[in-house]
Amino acid sequence: MIQLSRFILMLLMSQSILAAQTIDPQSGLIIDSGFTVVKKQCSVCHSPQLIIQNKASYQGWLATLNWMQENQGMQSLNQQTETLILNYLAKNYAPEQTGRRKPLVVEQWKKLTP
Repeated sequence: MIQLSRFILMLLMSQSILAAQTIDPQSGLIIDSGFTVVKKQCSVCHSPQLIIQNKASYQGWLATLNWMQENQGMQSLNQQTETLILNYLAKNYAPEQTGRRKPLVVEQWKKLTP
């Protein structure tokens, strides 16, 4: 029984290690599809830490990209590069679903009497 428990524990631990994201030691960015393009394009003007500390949806990252192009002198990107960057950012630096729980659904309220 103890052997089985150890085996299950080791199996669970190995799955969590495999599921962990790989981080680029130089930039701190998550290594995933589009990583090299993001690192090359975005690191030209600012630290990758600026990406890491922010979270946004696809539309939020698009608005940020547009703002940088309109106000910060960022070059225009071709559609393929822009889509690759936005997909990477939206997947790896999306808003986290933490915080308050969803409101409870109450089927029937009970009357309290004083």
